[in-house]
Amino acid sequence: MNDRLSIFLICLMLTAISGSMNAQQNQTQDLPLPAIPATLRTPHERASYLLAHFWDSMSFADTLRSRNPGFMEQNLVNYLSLFPHALPQSLPSPVGRLLQRAAVDSVAFRLVNSLAEHYLDDPNSPMRNEEHYILFLEALLSLPGLPEAERIRPAYRLETTRKNRPGTIAADFAYTDHRGKRQTLHGTPAPRLLLLFYDPACSHCAEILDALQESPALTRLIAAGELAVLAAYTEGDRRLWDETKAALPQEWTVGIDNSRIVERELYSLPAMPVIYLLDKDKRVLLKDSSPAGLEAFLSPCPK
Repeated sequence: MNDRLSIFLICLMLTAISGSMNAQQNQTQDLPLPAIPATLRTPHERASYLLAHFWDSMSFADTLRSRNPGFMEQNLVNYLSLFPHALPQSLPSPVGRLLQRAAVDSVAFRLVNSLAEHYLDDPNSPMRNEEHYILFLEALLSLPGLPEAERIRPAYRLETTRKNRPGTIAADFAYTDHRGKRQTLHGTPAPRLLLLFYDPACSHCAEILDALQESPALTRLIAAGELAVLAAYTEGDRRLWDETKAALPQEWTVGIDNSRIVERELYSLPAMPVIYLLDKDKRVLLKDSSPAGLEAFLSPCPK
């Protein structure tokens, strides 16, 4: 069994045992984890089993626990922490069952969905994962009897998050580059293209831009002609862009949007900057990545 996953599962089990022993005193104790059948030997199989049975001991009719924000938050975080270790095809069913069970109490149901959105969709969450959030949105919208008024926002969020997913061709748009030439995304040749949506007035953008410029992997690939960078400004302040475009590296293509990307919602831009990595056909490899995630993806695996 994978050492990291073994340690993670052991910690969860010890925490659950401790929480069970102190249930009377501790209102945020963890749910006890189910015993994993010995026949399940791989880390992925074992994590998938835990996800499938994670909420077995939880009754959502027990409102002292199901409506307790601390209790539900701690257990949902434990639950979500298993997602990266499980088989991807095993994830939809447990998510659907969780929402079906939570739906017996409207307060608990809203709490579960709110916490899932906070941890999986908030740009500042360390657990943010759009693919995992899509699972919750799809399960929510598939629930029978969900009032139409409660479908509007998740339906919009699902439509938004499905745009430009990994494996799809990135939406094309026109831009004017820093030399005054009008170009398009799909017409920008590159073996791989780092597409960066940024705002020169954003202090966080400056930090990320510095990190990208200092990345050994990016520096090496750009110098070798294996990667190009397109930094696209979407906010429409031409004067600000003209005054700041020269501050970015000369080897980058710096452009200002001509296609009203924000207004037309061609891309989901929750918080600047937003980083995409595209292949030569402009197929999305990474969506809304971090510099660390980009570095890990581009760096060769150690032998």
